[in-house]
Amino acid sequence: MAGEKQTANKELGGEDAELSSIAGLDSKKIKKKSGLKKIIFIIVPLLFLLGGGFAAYHFILAKPSGKPLNNAINVRKNITPGPMIELKSFLTNLANKNSSSYVKASITVELKPGGNQVLFKQLTPQIRNSIIMILSSKTSHEINTPAGITALRHQIARSLNRILGQGQVVSVYFNNYLVQ
Repeated sequence: MAGEKQTANKELGGEDAELSSIAGLDSKKIKKKSGLKKIIFIIVPLLFLLGGGFAAYHFILAKPSGKPLNNAINVRKNITPGPMIELKSFLTNLANKNSSSYVKASITVELKPGGNQVLFKQLTPQIRNSIIMILSSKTSHEINTPAGITALRHQIARSLNRILGQGQVVSVYFNNYLVQ
């Protein structure tokens, strides 16, 4: 019987050893996975920090190349503005169907440098009429957004160029602008 107990214990010990070896493999896998997680949790933020540092250096701290940028602001600085002619303010109804809405606007027109101011003054009644016709054809929804106001400025400039001659009007500016 004593021999049977030893065999049983060896068998049990063998099972325990077998179980512990299986458990050891699992704990090694768990250790490998947790080690991999630690590496990921260290490397990913480190990459973000390096990327952020590079971006900060590149966009904020890097010295400009010294070349002038070829954009509208730099180009516009070198051009002397043409004569500016301020028109009397406009007050007109809008083309809203269900309600009566008004637009009140003060406009300044920039002519090309050396533009014909005398011709502009002679044609002021036609110019004002053209602007009133454009304003009164719009609804409040069309001219109540920045994009709508910009489109309106361009439309007025095209209309004035048809009256004064192509290229005479450089830009149209709103000094005051109210839609009610």
